Amino acid sequence: MSASDAPRLLATVFSAPSLSRCVPIAILVGTLLSLVNQGTVIASGDATAATWWRVLFNYLVPFCVSSAGFFSCRRAAWRTGTR
Repeated sequence: MSASDAPRLLATVFSAPSLSRCVPIAILVGTLLSLVNQGTVIASGDATAATWWRVLFNYLVPFCVSSAGFFSCRRAAWRTGTR
């Protein structure tokens, strides 16, 4: 296998197989984190712009982590030739 056959980061992360696995994880974990960490602030109506930025990151971080795992799995499969 040549280096040109290696999985590309953005193409892999934003591929349909990756998104179909990583988006549900991000939604579940992001929702749980938001409820635990900002739930009372949002429920009380005291949410500021900073609160909503935190909520955004509560979804972004699990998406990035699960995408990194997906990519590393694909890269490992490429290296061993097991695709």
